[in-house]
Amino acid sequence: MTKEERKEFIEKLIKKFIKLPESEKSFVAGYMAGKEEERAKWKKKMA
Repeated sequence: MTKEERKEFIEKLIKKFIKLPESEKSFVAGYMAGKEEERAKWKKKMA
């Protein structure tokens, strides 16, 4: 995937996210926060 293709993909994804109801946006944001927390724990464990 080229840089331009990735940029277009992300823009389409953002447009879809904006159209979601607030409850679904909250769900996605919670999922992302959980994944970030898992990554932080993993990085700390690897250090």
